[in-house]
Amino acid sequence: MAQIGLLEDNARIAHLCATILQYAGHQVIVYNHPRECLQALIPEAVQENNDLPHPQSESLPALPVEVLILDLNLPDIGGVDVLQSLCSHPQTCCLPLIFCTAATPSEIMRALRIAPQAHLVEKPFTFQDLISAITHVLETRKEQQKKQTIGNEIV
Repeated sequence: MAQIGLLEDNARIAHLCATILQYAGHQVIVYNHPRECLQALIPEAVQENNDLPHPQSESLPALPVEVLILDLNLPDIGGVDVLQSLCSHPQTCCLPLIFCTAATPSEIMRALRIAPQAHLVEKPFTFQDLISAITHVLETRKEQQKKQTIGNEIV
């Protein structure tokens, strides 16, 4: 099915989500720390001095994931900071996102202002909540790719 990235610092929740997604036929890459995720998605932008990544790449290699599930409550680098880094980089600005979080409503609204296309799954969640979110995001991505292909054929 799809290659799913999961940025979740709680090992039990990460294991639960990965198991659910694998059971549904997806491959899952679990990122336990924000820096690990950013390094995997935009490695050329992560500086040795531990600054947050910023756009600097001219060529854009393929991403290791098709969708990223992002917890907004993370250690060291907040989920909103990770989100801002991803949205500001040309390689990851269009990456489909799912916020799987127990963040406050104001934190969720702030994140949705940065990435209004993101899907929200609030903790606690059910198996069906997570699978439905993945299905919705993948279908939306497929439709967007189809429209882009048609648009490119017209030009």
